[in-house]
Amino acid sequence: MAEIAVLGTVAADIVLRVASLPLPGDHVRAEPLGWRLGGSSANVAVALAAAGHEVELIGVIGTDSLADALLSELQQYGVSTTRCVRVEGRSPRALILLDAAGERTILGLDAGSVTDALPMAGPPNVGSAACIYVESYRRYPTSIAGGPAGGLLVVATPPPSDAEHWPADIIVGSERQFPPDWTEDPLGRGRAIAGSRLTAVVVTRGADGADAFTDDGRIHTPARPARQVDATGAGDAFAAGLIATLLAGGSLEAAMEVAAEDGAAAVEVLRSVPPEWIDGARME
Repeated sequence: MAEIAVLGTVAADIVLRVASLPLPGDHVRAEPLGWRLGGSSANVAVALAAAGHEVELIGVIGTDSLADALLSELQQYGVSTTRCVRVEGRSPRALILLDAAGERTILGLDAGSVTDALPMAGPPNVGSAACIYVESYRRYPTSIAGGPAGGLLVVATPPPSDAEHWPADIIVGSERQFPPDWTEDPLGRGRAIAGSRLTAVVVTRGADGADAFTDDGRIHTPARPARQVDATGAGDAFAAGLIATLLAGGSLEAAMEVAAEDGAAAVEVLRSVPPEWIDGARME
């Protein structure tokens, strides 16, 4: 199995069940379901650790008691947190509204300085890592992935609209995360900001499946049937399945198939981190 560095944030997801997601002017009653480990980076890290990889999460977190609980839970899942940076303040939180159909709306709660730039003098040393997953280059130096493609697989989420440099081998995210002007030519727009090392742009579309755009054309993977309970983290399970299959030597098409299965199955459980059954055997 491979060493993987996941760069991003750790958050507590505070879940409220509602009969339906609110519209403007609504007055909605909600059932509190408590808080749980979440944040896209943590979700991906947990899934990759469950697949048997040696995973380190490098990110920011607060100095409150919640931070201790979040880090402890990550460690229980087998994710190293020794290089998480503690920044004075409360840890990031997200308010998740979950309706009867398992659809969710996520409201990120401002954590102030904790979600600002990571206080590092230079790029984090990823050592012998075979892969890095970057949730947001806003928080990290792009020089960590600035060189030509090589032995290091760099997977990143879609860039913000004002990004100027976004080096990655694969960019993966939901269609809502991509800038509007990427619709016509995702790979071309990606290479304009990521450089020639970019081999694929992967766009997830929920019930409409997912598409990978490469030099050889478009690879479409249909969505898998699922009894949706909680859509939170489905995209993160998809990304983890994609990465794990590629690291195991699978083709992009095979990785898309596994990712679609893992993303669909993740919606069938009430949690943010991917289910415990996502393991090395499933992702090979």
